[in-house]
Amino acid sequence: MRIGLGQSRGRGVAMVLVIFAIALLALLAITMLDEAATDLVIVRNHVSGLKALYAAHGGIGGAVAALRANPATAGTLSGTLTAPDGSTCTYTAVISNLSPIVTVTSTATADGFTRKVRARILVTGLPLASPYPVRIVSWQEVVGSS
Repeated sequence: MRIGLGQSRGRGVAMVLVIFAIALLALLAITMLDEAATDLVIVRNHVSGLKALYAAHGGIGGAVAALRANPATAGTLSGTLTAPDGSTCTYTAVISNLSPIVTVTSTATADGFTRKVRARILVTGLPLASPYPVRIVSWQEVVGSS
């Protein structure tokens, strides 16, 4: 059977269209994979930031416990916390004791991310023995270098 000139051109156009469609699908797949990889990085960064924030909260909690044991506590507390995924977070809480209002600034680091939280704590009427009553007056995340 003889193939005429018109039929071979039709097959050539079909092949070009198929190659174009495959290239388009490949580009779409690469774009989707790149988007998924970017989303994973964003999620990891968010989780690391939250770990640091929660570790900073833990530093405030440690300072509150120290103030309940001794209302004259001042100075620096530090510690290491282990996250549920096994990674560690470190915190440092600075207690500025200007009784009756105590300012605690806790800075924590997790996976290269740093978060800072500041709390003002009122050490109220002192009973005869610990735990001494304390009340958190304000609590805020510190953004920037302040």
